Amino acid sequence: MGHHLRRFISWALLLALPLSTVAAPAFAEENVPTEYAAATDACTPEIAANGSGENAAVVGENTEPPLEEDPAGEQTPPDQEPVTEPEQPAEDPGEALEPPATDPSVIATTWTSAHVRYLGGYEDRSVRPERQVTRAEAAAIVYRLLEDPEAGTGSCSYGDVNDSDWFAINVRALCRLGLFDDGIAFRPNEPITRAEMVDLLTRLAPETAVTVSFSDVPADYWAAEQIGIAASLGWVGGYEDGTFRPENGLTRAEACSIINRVTGRYGDTAQAQKLMGLGLYTDMTASHWAAITVAEASVDHQHSGSGAAETWSGVALGSYTFMPGVHDISGQLYSVDRYGKLALNKNVGAYWADANGVLTQTASSYQQSYVPYISQIDNIYAWVGCEPVSALMGLKTYGYAQDVHVTTFLNNLPFSSSNPEWGFVGSPYVVDNSLRTTIYPAALAEYCNSYCDGAEVCADFRGASVEELRQELLAGNMVVAYETLWWEQPRYRNYWIDGQLQSLVYNNHAILVYGYDPARGYLVSDPYNYYNRGQTYQYWENAATFDNIWNQRKVGMVMR
Repeated sequence: MGHHLRRFISWALLLALPLSTVAAPAFAEENVPTEYAAATDACTPEIAANGSGENAAVVGENTEPPLEEDPAGEQTPPDQEPVTEPEQPAEDPGEALEPPATDPSVIATTWTSAHVRYLGGYEDRSVRPERQVTRAEAAAIVYRLLEDPEAGTGSCSYGDVNDSDWFAINVRALCRLGLFDDGIAFRPNEPITRAEMVDLLTRLAPETAVTVSFSDVPADYWAAEQIGIAASLGWVGGYEDGTFRPENGLTRAEACSIINRVTGRYGDTAQAQKLMGLGLYTDMTASHWAAITVAEASVDHQHSGSGAAETWSGVALGSYTFMPGVHDISGQLYSVDRYGKLALNKNVGAYWADANGVLTQTASSYQQSYVPYISQIDNIYAWVGCEPVSALMGLKTYGYAQDVHVTTFLNNLPFSSSNPEWGFVGSPYVVDNSLRTTIYPAALAEYCNSYCDGAEVCADFRGASVEELRQELLAGNMVVAYETLWWEQPRYRNYWIDGQLQSLVYNNHAILVYGYDPARGYLVSDPYNYYNRGQTYQYWENAATFDNIWNQRKVGMVMR
């Protein structure tokens, strides 16, 4: 008896159970977030919300528990035992698994051979790899990965799937195909289990001899055969204790891993790491265990080769949103603007960005052509307001806050009683040696961005090296650098910060840096024109002095 017939019998036996238990597996979204706008086409709701191909949100499916890097360099999944199989297929990666052929008498379609995008991010540009996948989300993913998802002719009568639901098209299409069993309830917002996921995917599997079993999956378990088939095909693995844990849920990263195995997708390591290094998602770096897996799921591309030899082409780099800044990836520089767009085929300060975004330096120096000067002293007397005044000069240089007077900008700052991390401490107009009268870069950046019409112009730049600082300046960006007054060595004093005594620089002084030249140093717009009242105080500061203080402090806010 073929496994499709046996599956039918096993499901028939479950009819005695409540219908809410019998409903076929799928994914969905609990309390649909803002990324799930009503779907108007066959895309998942996240993609439907942004049909331009930018980092819209989609979802994924996977199998093995995620492996988190531990400090020793070994990988173990969080809160569970290690899996016995790696995240890559058990077969030699040089011999990739091809998407299996399906029996047309059972399912009227098969997996698409195209490497389409089926996963994306949320409005905050996160991907939330550890978030559990739901049944409606499973439907959306599988729908996008089918050659002809609308080929089914069966009936679908779920009472909890409404026409207005973002997942309605996906769920009903897969139900008509027989990938989901029809019934009263679909349970779209419930997390998918490992067993349900396997049952869904093996309905598109070829006839397969079962050669693998697990200690916690008895022969009479409803999905025992499906789990055995998936494990025998190398799609899923178990844990070191010999269990499969069929009732466990799946995370988004795990879901991507299993889907990629099922469809024979392995990713282009170099390009995937490049995209993750550019900040495709805010909560996943290139070092994450699932970075290549998630990139494969997140990027439309043509592919050649298979297994570890897979390479991508046709990636529309200009359609994705990345993390603003200058990025060094494997020794190559890339520039992403304040809107998150990668520079392509254009001049970027002292660089040229080619068709792949790689920067080549074409000039040794670069400076902004004009920075409107604002004094923190002249007619204002903001004796300790150097940080926000320097930032306002930068905003006006970029065309923001044009009608904002400096006093208005200072008076509307966020304030804190003692902690500069949350706002300006004290008053920018009053010297108070008992307080660390300053505002730290993160709080200043958030405030400045409120004037930037939604663009991410300003960002915390603490910890950056001198080389990174110069790269930003040569790319045409500016930095509010927290150096020292009169370029003296940093001097320290104890201050109470939220009830804790901290040793902090008391001769702090911030200036706007808007150019770099290896021969002349750094071009500075200094708001503290104490000895030059009524005059513009902009000058070149030699690199040795500037770098010495920067390396001791490494505190600043970049403006892009």
